[in-house]
This record gives sequence, C-alpha cells and structure tokens, in this order.
Amino acid sequence: MEYLQNIKDLNALANSVFMANCVGKVNSFPEFITVMPLAKCNYNCVMCAESERHTDKELSPEALAKLEGILPFAKTLFITGGEPLLYSHLERLLRSGSKAGCALWMVSNGALLTERKREMLLDTGLSQLKISLDAATSKTYRKIRGGNFLKVLNNIGQMVELKYKRGVQLPALQLGFVAMRSNIAELGKLAVIASNLGLDSIYVTYCTIHYEHMVDESLYFHQEYSDHHMKKAIMMAQDIGIHLETPPLFSRKDAQELPGGYADRTLVQCREPWKTMFVRYTGDVNLCCGGGGNCGNLNDAGFMEVWNHPARIKARELVNTPNPLPACKACHTVKQDSHHVGTHIPDKRLAALGLERFGNAEAKGGEGECGLEAAV
Repeated sequence: MEYLQNIKDLNALANSVFMANCVGKVNSFPEFITVMPLAKCNYNCVMCAESERHTDKELSPEALAKLEGILPFAKTLFITGGEPLLYSHLERLLRSGSKAGCALWMVSNGALLTERKREMLLDTGLSQLKISLDAATSKTYRKIRGGNFLKVLNNIGQMVELKYKRGVQLPALQLGFVAMRSNIAELGKLAVIASNLGLDSIYVTYCTIHYEHMVDESLYFHQEYSDHHMKKAIMMAQDIGIHLETPPLFSRKDAQELPGGYADRTLVQCREPWKTMFVRYTGDVNLCCGGGGNCGNLNDAGFMEVWNHPARIKARELVNTPNPLPACKACHTVKQDSHHVGTHIPDKRLAALGLERFGNAEAKGGEGECGLEAAV
C-alpha cells in the first residue's frame, strides 16, 4: 500500500491532539497493538500470572480479520503469549503486519525455535524477537522455567547464524530477564553470554508478584542486594558492548547516574487509551497493557465499536486529570515507581504479608539480610 508511513504518521498526530485535549470518542486508530493470540504455553514458569495457560483456545480467524483491517494505521504489532510459536495462525498474523508496514515484535521462550520456525520468522519480516531467559545457568533456569537452558541457547545461536547466512540485520535479538531474588546475581553473567552469542540487548524488569509462594522473590524486600547486582551488571554490559535496559534502581541517585537505566516515569502523562490496544486470545480487548478492565470483544463487535467502548472513552476523558478512574490511579505500569510496593506486588494482601515478613528496614535502604559481602 502506497503512503503507509504517511497514514501512520497522521494517525499518531491525531492521537496526540486527542490526548492533549482529553477527547473520549475518536476517529483515529491504535498505534501500538499487542496481541496475545493464545494463553497456551509449553513452559510453567514460577512467576507467570496466566491461569489459563493450558487451554487450547486461541484468537479466532474472525477476530484476526478485524485487526488486519486497521493494521495500516498501526506502527507496531507486538505478539506475546502464552507461547506465540504455538499459535495456529502466527504466520498469517506476521505476514499481515508486514504487509501493513508494521514493526513486528514478538516474545518467545525460544524452546520451540526450530529450523522451520526460524526460517518463517525471517521470511515474514519480524523486526524484534525477545527471548525470555531469566537465568545464566542451567540450575537457575530449571528452577524458574523448568526447561532446557542449553537447548534454548543453541536455538538462539542457530537464529544468529541464519541471520548471518542471509546477510540481514533483523530481527534484532533481545534477551528478557525478569529480576528476582534467586536470579539477580546472574545478570552480569547473562550479559557475557549475550555478547558471546552476538545478541543486541537485554531488557530487565522487576518480577511482579502474584502468588504467596513468590513473595520472598520480590526485590522490593532486597533493595541493596538488588542494586548491587544491577549496578554491577550495568557496568559489565557497558564494558562488553551490550545494551542493558534496566528498571529504576532503588537508590534513585544511582539510577540517574548509571548508563542504561530508564528514567523514572511517575510524572509522565498517559497515552495508553489513545495509543495502545491489548487483544487477548478470547477476543476480549483490555483498556491497556496494564489491564484496566474489559473494553468489548472483537468476536462480538466491530472494531470501532470496541475502540470507542464506553469504558475507554471514560478513561480517555479522565486519565490525565486530577480524577482518573480507579484502575488508572492505581496503575504502576505506565507510571512506575520502584519505591512503591504496589509496583512489585499489586495485591494488597500479598504486599502486606511481605511487609510483615521483612519489615520496612531494607525497603527504606537498610543493609539487607545478606549484606554486600554475601552479594559479591
């Protein structure tokens, strides 16, 4: 389609104008579309909050067709899961996004990255592939993900080799690392592994705790220990040329001074109700990547009916005012604050349990239960 970039730029401009004026009902389209085409996964990771990961349900061809009609307006199509490589219509979704000129991003655990799948991802024009690894040793990987660490590393290496053989730069390969108490000490080692594999970057997030048995893993209760290893990894990555994108450190001054850390966003205005759309495998559309409630279903309604759902209209009108909706007010996705326990543990009961168990000493910058000697 000719003038695709013009269409996308004008759509983004319209969204910026609508956001600046808190316009609820719009005639623009999302710029960033996240699709979770299935919940099914071949792994059973300890931190996963998806309760329906064993279902065979997936995004229907009918819902997919409605998305395809508006992809020319979108700049990015982000495919996540579940494990997207299990989706029956993954190639169709990728080819549709490529034809519409979208940047194509995908998250995978990498275990199913077979030769045929690798070829398909390159053939369909994937822009970025993030492989969730969360460890730098087989022991830790097995504890967190339950899979074969060396097999995944081999799959990644084969993907790098295929890019080299074809003489292409894309997809950019990135490792995903969900930081928790049991793996944070391995982050620096993972940077070395990434460099040896010829990868581009590592994206680090704090583990969001959804289960009682995971409360001890929250780095909110191990702040000095976390910052020590995060800073160490940042410096190592800088020395070997790996881009390490980290969340805000608990020691805010250090977060500002160290390279790689992204800025604190507590004062950033939210563009999510205008810019993004999150489509689940059921066809349900969430308000944003942080959830925020249901805004209709693509199996039951036309696209614009869902895009201008009453809940989304209300959110647009109020999100950047002094009186946002409760879901927006409690959001720690767009307006992250590493010092707020709700960013790490959204469930108030679990947060209270952790605070009772660990107290506030380390959360306020205390020495921590291990001390730096044990952390080195």
